[in-house]
Amino acid sequence: MRYLLCFISILLPMVSGQAVDLPPGGREMLPSPDVKTYVGRAAEQGAAAETVPVTGRSFTTAQRVILPQNPTNPWDAGARSVLDGSLGAGDIGLVTFEARALPLSGQDPEEASASGTAYLEEAVPPKYLKAAQMTFRCGPQWQIYYLSFKAEQAIPEGKGALVFHLGQRAQAFEIGPVRVLNYGTAIALKDLPRTPVTYRGRAADAGWRKEAAARIGQHRMAPLVVKVVDATGQPVPSAEVSVRQVRSAFGFGTAITANWLTQPGPDGDAYRKIVDECFSRVVFENDLKMGMWEQSLKNAPESSFRWENTLKAMDWLKERGLPVRGHYLCWAPWEEWSEALRAEPDKIRERILAHIPRVAAEVGERVMEWDAINHLAGWTKNIDEVTGLDFYTEVMKASRMATKLPIWVNEDQVFRPGRQQEDYYTRIQKLIADGHKPDGIGNQAHFDDSFLPSPQEMLANSDRFAALVPVLQITEFDVMTNGDEQLEADYLRDILTVCYSHPAYTGFITWGFWEGSHWKPPTALWRKDWSEKPSATVWRDLVNKQWATHAAGQTAPGGEYTVNAHLGTYEITVTAAGKTAVVRAPLVKDSGPVVVKLP
Repeated sequence: MRYLLCFISILLPMVSGQAVDLPPGGREMLPSPDVKTYVGRAAEQGAAAETVPVTGRSFTTAQRVILPQNPTNPWDAGARSVLDGSLGAGDIGLVTFEARALPLSGQDPEEASASGTAYLEEAVPPKYLKAAQMTFRCGPQWQIYYLSFKAEQAIPEGKGALVFHLGQRAQAFEIGPVRVLNYGTAIALKDLPRTPVTYRGRAADAGWRKEAAARIGQHRMAPLVVKVVDATGQPVPSAEVSVRQVRSAFGFGTAITANWLTQPGPDGDAYRKIVDECFSRVVFENDLKMGMWEQSLKNAPESSFRWENTLKAMDWLKERGLPVRGHYLCWAPWEEWSEALRAEPDKIRERILAHIPRVAAEVGERVMEWDAINHLAGWTKNIDEVTGLDFYTEVMKASRMATKLPIWVNEDQVFRPGRQQEDYYTRIQKLIADGHKPDGIGNQAHFDDSFLPSPQEMLANSDRFAALVPVLQITEFDVMTNGDEQLEADYLRDILTVCYSHPAYTGFITWGFWEGSHWKPPTALWRKDWSEKPSATVWRDLVNKQWATHAAGQTAPGGEYTVNAHLGTYEITVTAAGKTAVVRAPLVKDSGPVVVKLP
C-alpha cells in the first residue's frame, strides 16, 4: 500500500482541550458532522459500534466503538465519512472533533486510554492513497482535538473520504461531531491550532530518572585504572594522564546506506563525519535484505544497490571500529515474490533456506550479528499462513548452521499492547520450546504521538521480554510527532535513557539520522541542510558527553590514576618528564589496570 502522508509544521500554536476560535475562511468538507462507525471483522471478536446519547456537551449524540479484544488490523474498526468537494495538493486544513476513551471491563475508569489515526484518503481500491495522516490519543475525559494537515496529493471531487482507524488494540471510544475544514493555500499551517501531546514521566523531576541514573552507574560504568611506569617498569608519580572515550561499548547506532556512506561530495562528507562522530554501531537499512542484496551482486552502475559499494562501506566502518548488524536473513511478511508462490509453499521455503547460507557466507564476519527473522509476528499476515509456524524453527536452524554469529529475531509494535506484541511473545516462546532460542530479541520502536508509552511502561515491557531472552536491543527507533520537535527530542532523551539504564539492552539504533536519506524524513535528527534538530542535540549531549567519559589528572605516588568511566574504548595519553605515550584500550566490567610504559 502506497502512502503519501502529510507532515506537520514545527510552529503550530498549542491549545488545550478547550474550544478555540478557528480562523475564518475554512471550507466545510463533510456533508454531515456525524461520521459512520464500523467494526467489520472485529465483530467476530465481540466488537460493537453504536450511536449513544450524550449529556453535558454541546452535542447530544456520539459514536461509540468498543473493542474487547485486540483486532487483527488497525483498519478492522473505525469511522468513515465521504468528503464533499475536492482536496488540492498542498491544501492546508484542519480536522477537529471531540472524543474520549471508555474503560473496558474491569479497568479503572480513570486509567482508560485509546488511540487512533485519522486519514484523508482517495477511496479508490486497492491502494486507498493517503493525502494526510493525523494521530491522536484519548483519555477518560472529553477533549477537543485539533489535527492540522497539509495535503501531499490531490483528491478529486467525489473520490475522497475521512477515515478513522481505531483498531490499534483492545479499547473503547466515543467520538462526537467531526469537522474537516479546507483553507486551501490562504493560510499558513502554523496559524492553525493544534492539540498538544505529552506522555507520563516527561517531567524533569519524574521519579524514574533517579532510579535510571543509579542503574547506569551500576551497569554501564567501571573504574578505569591507568598505571604509568618508566622504561624499567618502575611507577611514575605525578604523570599527567588524559582519558577520552573514542567509542562506547553500548551500541548507540543508526541505519545507514552503502550508497551514502560511499558518496563523494559535501553531503557524503557530512554523512560520514556524523556516522563516525556520533555512533558506535550501524545497520544497513536495505543493502543486505534479500532482494536488494541479490540486486547488488549485479553491480549495475545505475543501481543504488551495488555490492562493491557495500564492501567499500564495510571496509570504511571496520577501519573506524564501527560494528555492523546484519539485517536480515529471512523476511516473514508476504512480498510480491512469495505472494506469487502462495499455492506452492515448498518453493517459498526453498528460496529462503537457500538464501541464508549464501548471504551469510558472502558477508562472513563483516557483521557482528544477524536478524535471522525480521517481523516474526508481522503487522498483518505472514508466510506462515502457508508454511506453518514450524518454518521459523527451520529458519533458526538453518541460520545456526550458516553462521557462528549471534542470531536475533526482530519485530515492531513490541511496546504497544495488542496482537502484534502477543504474537511476538508466543512465537519466541515456541522457538525456545523447539530448541532454537534466539541470542537476542530486537524490539523495533517506530512510535507516533498517538501512542508514546511512558518510561515506566517501557521498563515493564522490557522486563517481560528479558525474562524470555536476557539480551535486548532497540533496533529501529523513530518518533513521528507531527512537527513538535521538542516532544520528539524529549521522548528520544527519555527512551534512550531507559534503554541505557536497563541491563538487558546492548544497543539502541535510530532508523536513519539525516532528513536527506530517511524513510520518514520528519523524524530525522539532522535536517536536509545538516543543521541539528533538538533531537540531534539531545543525542550528542547524551552519547558524546554525559555517557562518554573525558577526564584528566595526575598519577598517585604508586603511579596509578583512576576514574569511574563509562564502558567503551579509550584513548589514553600520558605525559611525564617531557615524554609522552598514547595507547588505546577497552574498558569492560572487571578490567584490570591499563599499563602505560613511557618511552
